[in-house]
Amino acid sequence: MDDARPDPAISSSADPERERLMAVLRRVADPEIGESIVDLGLVDSLVVGPAGVTLTLIPTSATCPMADVLIEDAETALRQACPADWAVAVEMDWDATWTPQRMSTALRLRLGWA
Repeated sequence: MDDARPDPAISSSADPERERLMAVLRRVADPEIGESIVDLGLVDSLVVGPAGVTLTLIPTSATCPMADVLIEDAETALRQACPADWAVAVEMDWDATWTPQRMSTALRLRLGWA
């Protein structure tokens, strides 16, 4: 993501498992514009525990029509990347507000939002 804004989904301890799963999520594209959910800033948190992972996403709008698809795609990607016996939970935080500042600098520039 952006060097100027720390990625809220990656802790400063640089946990290798969390980094690996974030790399997996970088390959999950928003179905409407085809950009990475990580680069779009839709990943609010990724909590990796000893036997599971919980991902919280932020919708780009309060009426995000693709929320179910985003959740399903992210969950599928995580399930494929995690051990079979891990619990995988993906949720949408409808109370959080997404802004273009959450996007990576490179994506904002490419989309003309910088």
